[in-house]
Amino acid sequence: MRYITRVLAISAVFSVLVASSLACAMTVAGPTPPGSPIPISTDAAGQLATIWKEAKVNPTNGQFSVVINETQLTSFLAYKLADWKDAPLTNPQAYLRDNKIEIYGTASAGTITTTVSVAFSTTVTADGAIALQVASANFGPVPIPPDLLTRLSLLVNEGLTGSLSEMATGFKITSVVILDGQMTIVGAVAKQ
Repeated sequence: MRYITRVLAISAVFSVLVASSLACAMTVAGPTPPGSPIPISTDAAGQLATIWKEAKVNPTNGQFSVVINETQLTSFLAYKLADWKDAPLTNPQAYLRDNKIEIYGTASAGTITTTVSVAFSTTVTADGAIALQVASANFGPVPIPPDLLTRLSLLVNEGLTGSLSEMATGFKITSVVILDGQMTIVGAVAKQ
């Protein structure tokens, strides 16, 4: 009888430990960024606004070319997300590779925390603005379904490109090339 009591007591303690560990937050492995962590700085975030101002003041024959690097974009994104109450992403990292903007960060859903990745392709609209389309996205090891990718594309274009468009007011963009850690935006200063 003592043996059965001990087994039941040990089973009860084990069950409580398992149940409590399941109720706690869980971290799940997710996608791995394609490079080393990118530093975040207020100087780099502020450089984006300065780059656009200089392009507007000093165009060459009405044309401009702006080069943005991963540190500037990551810092800009980090400070934008810091202003967003209940931001869906923390610790953002923006990589500029193979004509895509790849954003990695940490996200939570319920008790699960994981790495998220979203890859954007860029296009230029007929009116000379940048448009982003979500090419792929993963929440941890799970790809996000196509219908959610469409909704995510709309959200990103309203949010992120809205902020970029504010800086690019007065410009008509003709091309965007993303390669080797840099995004080159070319266009013309709009006639006033």
